Amino acid sequence: MRIVVAESPSAADTSADIVLVPGRAAFLPGTSTLLVADVHLGKAAAFRSAGIPVPEGSAQADLARLERLVRVTSARRLVVLGDLFHARSGCTERVFAEFAATRARFPATEVILVAGNHDRAIGKIPPTLGIDSCMRTLDEPPFHFVHEPSTGLAEPDRTCFTVAGHLHPTVSIASPGGDRLIDRCFVAEESLLVLPAFGSFTGGHRMKPVDGLRLWVARDDAVVDVTRLAALATRGRS
Repeated sequence: MRIVVAESPSAADTSADIVLVPGRAAFLPGTSTLLVADVHLGKAAAFRSAGIPVPEGSAQADLARLERLVRVTSARRLVVLGDLFHARSGCTERVFAEFAATRARFPATEVILVAGNHDRAIGKIPPTLGIDSCMRTLDEPPFHFVHEPSTGLAEPDRTCFTVAGHLHPTVSIASPGGDRLIDRCFVAEESLLVLPAFGSFTGGHRMKPVDGLRLWVARDDAVVDVTRLAALATRGRS
């Protein structure tokens, strides 16, 4: 599977199988599909409903970034790999209305939700949101799209390349001087790619560099391969 990095979302290499684009997303040139995972809309609202004071604005910024990515990649499909929404208590009328308004601004793009554990806990997704399809897995050989990386195939003997979310991967790189970079990242193994959390108000799971694991820092303005750097930093601490 050929995975490459684009300098900007509009500069995708059409000969690649998967393009990692700035903005915490991936693009499949072969099917003009934009992939994101773990948006967690309504998380701040859920916290506020529980009496925890958190600022507003993160969801609006995430939706604006999502709309921009759809437009600059000219994506024919948007596939959300789970946890579009965070919790039932955070699914307010405002949260649903803001998503529906964003979705309405790219009507020619099909929107597919591969439901995650948070989405399933919410229950039925309102049809007014403009989500065209909602399913547990999406199987399009050679790709197998899921939320949780461990979700298997209905035909376990068939080989595939799995693209998933759920883990909210991050990477930590320490410098000899004691400074430390901690950031969201893409993670790939031989037959698996895990996307970073798209939502700004999300936690992270630290990935330990091991042989065969590829890591790319995922920022809004760039994607950078840090596989070798992370491995060297890890060996330097041992």
